Amino acid sequence: MRIRTEVTIDRPRDDVFHRLAQEIDRTMPLICPLTTSMRLDSDKPLAAGATGKITVRNAFMSRTVDFAVTRYEVPERLSLEMRYGARSAQSDYLFREAGNGTTITLVTDAPAVGPRWLQSWNQRALERHERQDAQRLKALLDGRQADPAKAYRRTMVRLVLIGCALAALLGVAFATYQALTA
Repeated sequence: MRIRTEVTIDRPRDDVFHRLAQEIDRTMPLICPLTTSMRLDSDKPLAAGATGKITVRNAFMSRTVDFAVTRYEVPERLSLEMRYGARSAQSDYLFREAGNGTTITLVTDAPAVGPRWLQSWNQRALERHERQDAQRLKALLDGRQADPAKAYRRTMVRLVLIGCALAALLGVAFATYQALTA
């Protein structure tokens, strides 16, 4: 499946490319709530051929994904190939000038996941995830939020806590109802 997302950031292309590419180990965890860490295998500057590891958290489990920089063209393109076991995905970040800002086009090529009847739902979920990551990158680079992914994680924690509180209240209400009707 191929997913394409665009976002325009009100900063010069060189600045945007530098923040994403040169500070990728610090920037990715800030924009993707599933990414807990990203590290390069060497202290050398980012370039084609560089490798590293991304730790992602999904459903209370952490996994380590290997990545390699397949293309690095300053300030136009950054391409990453991610591998986990036998599966792989390719992400291309394309940077182009847009008036006084920069448009980033993110193109992700990944195999379909899950049984055939579930694949369209998985694709929509990945498309939504990519759009939200692009919006968090925009918020970070436009200076509106220092850690957009942390804000997202706090929101999810609040939703879970609210859900637990509602479940507890429903349990108390049901127990009270049973006691009154007994």
